[in-house]
Amino acid sequence: MFKLFQFSVLSASFLLIASSVSALETSVKSAVTSMEAPSSYMLVGNSYTYYSGGLNGVINGLIEAAGIKVKRDRMVTIGGAGLGWFNVWDLVRPSGMASTYVDHSDGGKIKNFDFTKEKVFDAVILQDNSRGFIQPQRQQVLKIYVKQHAYDLRCFGIQPLIMMTWARKNKPEMTAQLAEATTKVANEANAMVVPVGLAFAEAIKADSSVELHRTDTTHPSPEGTYLAACVTFATMFHRSPVGLKYYGIEKVDPKTAEFLQKVAWHTVCEFFGWQK
Repeated sequence: MFKLFQFSVLSASFLLIASSVSALETSVKSAVTSMEAPSSYMLVGNSYTYYSGGLNGVINGLIEAAGIKVKRDRMVTIGGAGLGWFNVWDLVRPSGMASTYVDHSDGGKIKNFDFTKEKVFDAVILQDNSRGFIQPQRQQVLKIYVKQHAYDLRCFGIQPLIMMTWARKNKPEMTAQLAEATTKVANEANAMVVPVGLAFAEAIKADSSVELHRTDTTHPSPEGTYLAACVTFATMFHRSPVGLKYYGIEKVDPKTAEFLQKVAWHTVCEFFGWQK
């Protein structure tokens, strides 16, 4: 059962008090609850992923602050895109987009990775259009692409993850709809869910003064991107982001960052049934 954080300003620290919230109880449970920590990863998505300096950059900041070594990351995004816009097979094949890099230690020369000895990526996070999982006219097509992308990734030994996006600011009812629909499709594709949308709802319930959306009511603010990064970090590495001294590309207030770190870890542990 998901539990609600209540935010208190009675002291300098954030007091998180649990109480039941039926709106965050999902009837569909995640079939995949753990994964091998990746040494390389890629994000595939749209503006939800590239806002606030780029989700991968914020994830990398958390990774570095945690002392974790990641060899390689990529972010492939198209504004307004759904997962049907991407040929994931071509993105992850050994001679594909990730096969070259700029070696700044050697005068900026373009060099090739040797993927005969390692995988291109260990994990790929797929993010669909913000309403794709709950719009009837898109659902059936989306299921096909999620299953195909997950299959293609596993052909290369890559772990597929599906990002659960968040409700628009003025439509909180989307939270439960997106949570159940995303988890169901991910289960059918044997992919792990990144429960960002539930974390957004938890944070808003706990302290609505922390603005997670931009003025358009849909795209993530710096705080929203930071929360998404904390949830993704926790999901991929099965590790708490609480206490990490990194505050994003578009800087988040340290106290707010601590609050979001706690919300992220609480949400991930509740969603997957992990021990805190």
